[in-house]
Amino acid sequence: MTTWPSSPSYRDVLLGPDDLTSAASGLPVEVDRLSAGWRPSRIRQIQSPGKWALDLPEFNCAFRARGGFDPGSVALVAIERACGSTICGVPLEDDLILAIPAGTGVTATVRPGLTYAVAIVPTATWMEIQLVAAGMVIEKINNRPSAIRLATKEAQRIRRQMKSMADYLGTVGSESVLPEQPPAAFEEYLGAVADAFAGADSRGSGTVDCASRHFRQASAAEDFIRTHIREDIPIVRLCREIGVSRRQLEYAFRTTFAVTPLEFIRALRLNEARRLLVTARANGLSVTTIAMDVGVTHLGRFAANYRLFFGESPKETLQRAGRS
Repeated sequence: MTTWPSSPSYRDVLLGPDDLTSAASGLPVEVDRLSAGWRPSRIRQIQSPGKWALDLPEFNCAFRARGGFDPGSVALVAIERACGSTICGVPLEDDLILAIPAGTGVTATVRPGLTYAVAIVPTATWMEIQLVAAGMVIEKINNRPSAIRLATKEAQRIRRQMKSMADYLGTVGSESVLPEQPPAAFEEYLGAVADAFAGADSRGSGTVDCASRHFRQASAAEDFIRTHIREDIPIVRLCREIGVSRRQLEYAFRTTFAVTPLEFIRALRLNEARRLLVTARANGLSVTTIAMDVGVTHLGRFAANYRLFFGESPKETLQRAGRS
């Protein structure tokens, strides 16, 4: 789980799939891999606890993340490369700005190549910046996740500004003198975002609609699967519970998660098994018991799929956890 550091900090690191829970400032997340194979993801992260943060990740594996965002802060996400990913039900596009209000329950489907810069700031600071930059508080973006498309040149200018600020703060951070309060360039960026949202709101255009029907269907199916993960879940049962045809369900999963419903169910079972294996010795559990607990009926196939997903056998995960 992600927690704020005790003092202003900077890091520029490579993250393996098991480290992705720390990839979002102020957002404790649970991560499920959606496919086998991965390259390390990179993140630059500048954090001043409760004051501001700047994350610049580039993800190189497919995963599903769920968590509750910091109740006192907002996040403004500038998308560079979307690669078919979604956040909070919003299908991401290149040059998109996504505003996530305080306390939002965040879900994300990440596909390899997703790259963005996210600024995190206290709600009160964001409200003040809106008043100064736009002359008003934009209620819509403070009540629910909302997105706006920027012109390509404007989006590129903003990203260059954010990356230059990260480069500067990285140099400063190496000397352990990171500022506690948001730098002027950081607030200037927030002002530009507030102005862009205000302009779109006044024109009644430019904003991007949130969750599509297909996303809602896939999300409802995901909730059911997670609740009943220990049970047999044939696709016909899932269709009946969600109220869609098999064809509609397949399409919803393909467009939302880039996998089939069966592949999604298998992935969730493998991820849940891994979480249980990490604590298995302390709880006196065996590989067989854990496999059965997550609804696995074929142990040999489970072991083969597990190795394909995580690069080691269930037994090796259990042994490694016991040594740590």
